[in-house]
Amino acid sequence: MQYDKSISRILLATSFMSCLTISALAEPTGLIFGKLTGESDFDKAWSAVTLYKDEDNSVLQEFSLKGRFQAQTIFGKSDGDSFNTSDLKDSNNAKEPNNDGVWGNDIEVRRARFGFKSKWFQNWKFEGQIDVDTDGHDKNGDESFYRGVYDFYLTYAQSDALNISAGKTKVKFGREQEISSNEILTIERSLVSNLLFPGELTGVWANGKGIQDHWLYEAGVYGNDRAREFSKFSSGAIMLGKIGYDYASHAGLDSAVASFQFMHNSQPDLPKIESPNWNGSATPPFSQSIALTNDIVQGRFGLTTDVLYGFGDVDQSDVFALNVIPSYFIADGLQLVGRLQFATAKEADGLKLPSRYEGLSASPDATGNTYTSAYLGLNYYIYGHKLKLMNGVEYSHLGGGDYDGYTLMSGLRLSF
Repeated sequence: MQYDKSISRILLATSFMSCLTISALAEPTGLIFGKLTGESDFDKAWSAVTLYKDEDNSVLQEFSLKGRFQAQTIFGKSDGDSFNTSDLKDSNNAKEPNNDGVWGNDIEVRRARFGFKSKWFQNWKFEGQIDVDTDGHDKNGDESFYRGVYDFYLTYAQSDALNISAGKTKVKFGREQEISSNEILTIERSLVSNLLFPGELTGVWANGKGIQDHWLYEAGVYGNDRAREFSKFSSGAIMLGKIGYDYASHAGLDSAVASFQFMHNSQPDLPKIESPNWNGSATPPFSQSIALTNDIVQGRFGLTTDVLYGFGDVDQSDVFALNVIPSYFIADGLQLVGRLQFATAKEADGLKLPSRYEGLSASPDATGNTYTSAYLGLNYYIYGHKLKLMNGVEYSHLGGGDYDGYTLMSGLRLSF
């Protein structure tokens, strides 16, 4: 396919440029020179994705591969009826064409991505990833491992205080979305966090931190249409602004950041777009959204808090949510995680059960006006967030609807 070839050519061209550049350099490190770094076997294995690195080179400082593979399995029960991973194959909520997101009946490939990152001329960063089709075929039966562009952007990083970027990226609203799927502590993000999520969009944005030692910010404008490659800028815009304050030194904590975030959607609830190997989601049905976030870490303890509000548009009522995620390392590499969710809608049917995974249940009424849940999980870190096992159980109740049940979840997270 044309896009398959285009992405491949970009990756190969970038790799070729790096090889031309490094030929005259002295003592670089990286896989192509057989120079792995780190002390442990894990360190050395993961350093192999760095093909070249030399901070003293004035042209190319780094060229590395990056990616992630995440798989999981679930079992749930509500009012005597059970559901499991295999039900994704028949669900209208299944986002994987030809059900290729489910291996056999028990394993869902939640995410599979591959790409690169590079640093040029000391201040420029260029990186991108594609979503990988783990089945190797699109829904027309043609061979393809390429599902779409996940992100692809260029950054000018003058300093920590000023980074300017352009391209396609995940638009992160709320603290749960700001944390990469490689590093989130729960297997899935919360209901309203996903409901307000605008997706991966094309635009320009700027961010920075360390302003007068404590302040941080972000501002961006994006085309509102989610697309397999890049937004076409023909269907409105998403505008996002954030301001935060790092108060760790004042509070005597290892880290502590609070923020206020505002998002404007000029054309809410655009319909989703489908293509032979890609099935995107509709944009959020909210004209404005606000978030108050707080994230602290002290020793073995962590606490993440999101307060979210979405101003509904047309057929969507306003929604409010409070999410609290405490965590504690009970031993080295073994972390206990909890999450409490409370969400409410202004109108009777303003909330819908999450598609992952309560939406797989046989509930006759999947909409309501309140949603509460409690999650308890245990994470085992084999090599930090780069290789870990996750297990959790979540009890959920939909008020005004017809769901009251629990979901057991287990997952593997691998990233480099």
